[in-house]
Amino acid sequence: MFFELIWKQIKKFFSNKKRNIVLIIIVVLLLIDVIMGMLCRIIVSHLPEQLAASRWDYDGNVAQVSLFFTEDRSIAPEDIKRIEYSMVKKLADAGVVAIDDKEKESAGGKKIVDTVELGGSGNSGSSDNSQSENNDVIKVYNSCYSAQGISNIVFENRTAENVISIGVDGDFFFFHPLELVSGSFFMADDLMKDKIVIDEDLAWQLFGSNDIVGQCVTIGGINHYVAGVVKRKEGRFNEAAGLTSSIVYMSYDSLSKYGEILSGKTMDKELSEDGLNANIGGINCYEIVCPSPVDGLLAKIIKECSGLDDKYINVVDNSDRFSFFKLLEVSSNFGIRSMWDKPIFYPYWENVARGYEDVLAIMNMVRLLSIVTCVVLVSVLIVIAYRNKKWTVEGLLAYVADKKYELESKQKERLSASKDRE
Repeated sequence: MFFELIWKQIKKFFSNKKRNIVLIIIVVLLLIDVIMGMLCRIIVSHLPEQLAASRWDYDGNVAQVSLFFTEDRSIAPEDIKRIEYSMVKKLADAGVVAIDDKEKESAGGKKIVDTVELGGSGNSGSSDNSQSENNDVIKVYNSCYSAQGISNIVFENRTAENVISIGVDGDFFFFHPLELVSGSFFMADDLMKDKIVIDEDLAWQLFGSNDIVGQCVTIGGINHYVAGVVKRKEGRFNEAAGLTSSIVYMSYDSLSKYGEILSGKTMDKELSEDGLNANIGGINCYEIVCPSPVDGLLAKIIKECSGLDDKYINVVDNSDRFSFFKLLEVSSNFGIRSMWDKPIFYPYWENVARGYEDVLAIMNMVRLLSIVTCVVLVSVLIVIAYRNKKWTVEGLLAYVADKKYELESKQKERLSASKDRE
């Protein structure tokens, strides 16, 4: 009887055509929210440079932060070392420390943050794993830095001029897991800084093949060897970000000596070991992944350790940049977001991320409006249903009490009947 009453009420509810239209609108808006959410996740999953925190092998909260310097700063490797030295001290104060197995056993009641080796299990072929095994203390973070410029690459009688060149150091290919066609990436701790990674276009332009691992080219008259060949990312955003022609990845050391750095101010410095002059400086991007017990802590520490005013740097918390509230912040700055007052030479991967950030911010707003509209419509339906109700709370409680009494009476009758049979 109770279920029949409920069914009648449901049929009566759906007999109203206007109400049905509203319900259809609610369902459509919910579908829009679900579809937009799926598309957002798919887009973010295709931005591996923003997902280093998820690839780092650590059981705990991990943050990824990028630090960009303005073009008028002469940021050199020594400056990066200074930043990391200060950062490690501040992380230790926050309870994030690097320890070995013996220290784990003897730590006692001291609160520490367990850490993994440099690069974690997601390391893209780096030899830092073997290096860390030889160290008593394992690093608490993984990092890299880079500078952008151009170089001329020569193979026999063929020359590729003004090739886009990324000079890197640290575990760059962990943060940027490019798609290898052949070969491998070069290592941060290679004794010789003469290996390069080129894209397929440059490989075909110089060699007429992409199977060229170990081939020798000259950059600035100095021999360099092809360690690997990668696919260059395609698409409207990638092309707009600067990936319109061939690209080569080399050590920062090679770019500073044999290429031309465009991403920042450099200082001419004579290198005593070979008498060459190098354009030291021009580093414009520093990237780090590290345990972060509190959201936003790593970004705050990196900003403080840079020792520079806001007008000379831009700190991006990559692990948080596509969250709901961050995208809402992007939407709130619509229009003025493009009015950039800092002379920063953004690398192509950051330009791509900023482009998708705008797209995701719009999708986030569509999702927000869909949910808000659903809530409003459902609230209106509830109010209308309550105003037109033909029942009272007291009557409903009385009806439930009666049904409960009837059920208990039937159970007693069955129990007494079973006893009589016995």
